[in-house]
Amino acid sequence: MGVRFCWSFLCAIYVWFILVGMLLSSFMISGFMMKHVVKQPVDVEEMLNFDYTMASPVAVVPLSSFTGLGNKLQLTVSLTMPESEYNRKVGVFQVRVDFLSATGKITSSASYPCILRFKSQPIRIAETVLKSVPLMTGFQAEVQKLNIKFDEFSEQKEPSASIRVVLEQRAEFKHAGGIPEVYSGSLHLWSKLPKIKQILWTWKITVFVWISIMSFLTQLVVALTFYRATLTKAMKQKKIS
Repeated sequence: MGVRFCWSFLCAIYVWFILVGMLLSSFMISGFMMKHVVKQPVDVEEMLNFDYTMASPVAVVPLSSFTGLGNKLQLTVSLTMPESEYNRKVGVFQVRVDFLSATGKITSSASYPCILRFKSQPIRIAETVLKSVPLMTGFQAEVQKLNIKFDEFSEQKEPSASIRVVLEQRAEFKHAGGIPEVYSGSLHLWSKLPKIKQILWTWKITVFVWISIMSFLTQLVVALTFYRATLTKAMKQKKIS
């Protein structure tokens, strides 16, 4: 009786180790598949430091290398500008964005016009009167924030190593003239994944669990089929002997 109990206990431990091994291998297989199938979208947000020693101020944002061949990239440049008389006289200016490779080659480029939102003189006077206390105490400032959206960039074969943002003047201004005053700037870049990849990324935990379960069940069926055939063969040999 004791020998049979010990044998049954050892068999139970053996089966337990096999099941645990199957479960761990299922997690590894699921993780491997998720790593190669599910792609994480790009999401970068950086501050812009423009170099005003240049005729057209430039800010360069380095990017950690990412692979997203064919993915649609969207970018927003935000500029916080004072509502100064100078900026109002500057009027329209251009913001250009260049995607640069590691060798400095321009892989993609786009340029958009920008201008401060127009406010008539009576409106500005009324706002100054109504906001006089917050303005004098420093709780508010006479600024406008411009958000310039650049859409439908596509990642090329050569990955982008950096992004260059340039403030360009209009043709009517002289060299280095007509450049707006900027308090601060920021850049937000994110990718728009294809529909299927977007669904996989959104439900990545659920997909990981389902792949693990299916992998575990597949291994279990294979193991039961193998051991059943082995046990059947052993029992037949025992009867013959």
